[in-house]
Amino acid sequence: MSAVAFKETSAKKGVGFNADTTLGVVLVSPILITMAALVFYPMARTLWDSLHRVNPMQAGTPFVGLENYTRMLSDGQLGTTWVNTLTYVVLAVLAETIFGVLAASLINQLKVGRQWVLAAVILPWALPGVVNSVIWLWIYQPGAGLLNGILTSLGLPFDNHVWFNDRTSAIIAVTVVHVWRMMPLTIVIVLAAMQSIPSHLYEAARIDGATRPQMFALVTLPLVRSAIAVAMTNATVNAFNLFDEAWVLAGSSLETRPILVQIYLETFQNLRFSYGMALSVVITFVSLLVSLIYVLRVYRNTRFD
Repeated sequence: MSAVAFKETSAKKGVGFNADTTLGVVLVSPILITMAALVFYPMARTLWDSLHRVNPMQAGTPFVGLENYTRMLSDGQLGTTWVNTLTYVVLAVLAETIFGVLAASLINQLKVGRQWVLAAVILPWALPGVVNSVIWLWIYQPGAGLLNGILTSLGLPFDNHVWFNDRTSAIIAVTVVHVWRMMPLTIVIVLAAMQSIPSHLYEAARIDGATRPQMFALVTLPLVRSAIAVAMTNATVNAFNLFDEAWVLAGSSLETRPILVQIYLETFQNLRFSYGMALSVVITFVSLLVSLIYVLRVYRNTRFD
C-alpha cells in the first residue's frame, strides 16, 4: 500500500472513530445530565452541608469540619440503630435470596398460568410501603389480628399476644414485612435468568441420570449466579434504606429503630439538619461499599478476558 493510500485510509478511520464517539456522547449525555442533576449534585451538596452547622434555630451556617462525624462516636443511640440496621440487612438479604430463588424455581416449572402467578407475586412490591405496613399492622394486632387468630385456632397460646413487646420478635416482624414487600423483585430477576438457560442442558443432565435436585444445584444455580448477585445487591441497598415498615409498625422505638428512622428523628425532630446529613452520607457510603463487593464478585465470575 502506498503512503498516500495509507494516509487516506487512516483519515477515513479517524473520521469514522470521531463520528462514532460523538454519536455515543450525544446518546449518553441525557442520562449523564439526569444523573448529575438528580444524584451527583444532591450527594455533593449533602456532603458539603454536612461539614457545616445547619440548624434553623441558630443563625448562620459556619464551617465545622468533621464535627458532625465525630459526634457519631459518642452517640449512644446511634450504636443501637446500627446494630438494628445490620440485623435487618442480614436477615432480609438471606430470606429474600433463599426464598426468592426457591420461589423463582417453582414458578419456572409452571407451564400454565405462569403470568397470573407472577402478577400475583409482584403485587406486594407494586404497593406502597406504607400500605403494606398498614396491612401487616392489622395482621399483627393483639386482639383481632389475623396472625394471632390463626395461631390460636391451632391451639397455640397466642391469644392477645403483643408481637412488639419483645425486641427479637419485633425485629423479626418488621423484617417479615420488608421481605414480603421486596422479595418479588428478587423473584423476577432470578426467574428471568432461569428462563434464559438453554433447555438442552437439562436434557443432557437428565440423560446422564441427574435428579431434579442435582440439576438445580449443578445446572441452574451456577448459571443464575450473576442474577443472584444482582438481586442480593438490590436487597442489600433496600434493607439499608428500610424505613416505612419500622416507622409504621414500631414507631420511634429504639429497640427496632433502623438508621433511616434515626436520621429522620435527628433531622426533623431535633432539627439538627447537618448531623442528619452526615448520617445520610455515612449510610450511603456503607451501602455502596457492600454493593461494590457484590459487583466486583459478579465481574470476576462473568468476565471472559
